[in-house]
Amino acid sequence: MRVVTTRVSDEFFRNLKEIEQDEHAERAEVVRRLLADAIKRWKLKRSLRMLREHKITLRKAAVIADISYVEMFDRASEAGIDIGYSLSDLEKDVK
Repeated sequence: MRVVTTRVSDEFFRNLKEIEQDEHAERAEVVRRLLADAIKRWKLKRSLRMLREHKITLRKAAVIADISYVEMFDRASEAGIDIGYSLSDLEKDVK
C-alpha cells in the first residue's frame, strides 16, 4: 500500500468524523472507502463520456468501468447514449 497525504477543509474534516462515527470505522478506512467509491464513479463517468463520443466500444467501456457488458449496456441506456443496439436485440442475441 502507498501513503497519500492531503489537506482538507474544516467542513470536509467534520464530514469525515461524522462518517467515522456512523460507520464505526477508523479514519483511514473511511478515506479508503470514499476514495474507492469516487474512483469507481469516475471510471464509469469517463467510460460513458468516451462511449458517447464514439471513441470506444461498449465492450471497451465495460472494461474501463470494471463492470459487466450487460451492466454497461444498462448504464449507457440510462445515460441516453444510442449505441445502435437495443435491449431486445441483446436478449435475442443471448438466446
